[in-house]
Amino acid sequence: MKTLYLATIIMLSMMLSAVAQNSKKEEKKRQKEEQYQAVLNLVASGKFDFFARKANTQKGRQVDLTTRGNYLRIDGESASADMPYFGRAFSAGYSNSDGGINFDGQMEEHEVEQNDKKQRVLIKFKVRSPDDTFSCALTIYSIQSATLSVTSNKRQAISYNGEMTDAK
Repeated sequence: MKTLYLATIIMLSMMLSAVAQNSKKEEKKRQKEEQYQAVLNLVASGKFDFFARKANTQKGRQVDLTTRGNYLRIDGESASADMPYFGRAFSAGYSNSDGGINFDGQMEEHEVEQNDKKQRVLIKFKVRSPDDTFSCALTIYSIQSATLSVTSNKRQAISYNGEMTDAK
């Protein structure tokens, strides 16, 4: 009788543990779906900002940007950016620029790719500045997690990790 009682208690505790794990998984899945829907709404608005928290150089160095002002702003069909740059330039210019990634203009070759299975949004575009042409790829995983990759005609590629916000 004692072993039957002990076996019943063990079985009940295993079933309760399995139910608790399933509900945690369902809650995580629901939260991820809500975050993805928030990303889709933000992109559909056509007005949002990306703020970088870290820059990743081609040499593998990671630079903290939390104390520097930096942004990528998309407003309809135009984009503007003011991001610091850490890397090698292929040609030196004689302009008065500070050497960062700076542009403000109309987006060309603008594409938005939505991956519902992976719950990611990829936004690709090009912007021309007086000194250079920038190809940008913004991958949005959630409001709190996004990656911006920038390639240029005159510099090594660089990527930034950061977060998304509504444009103000």
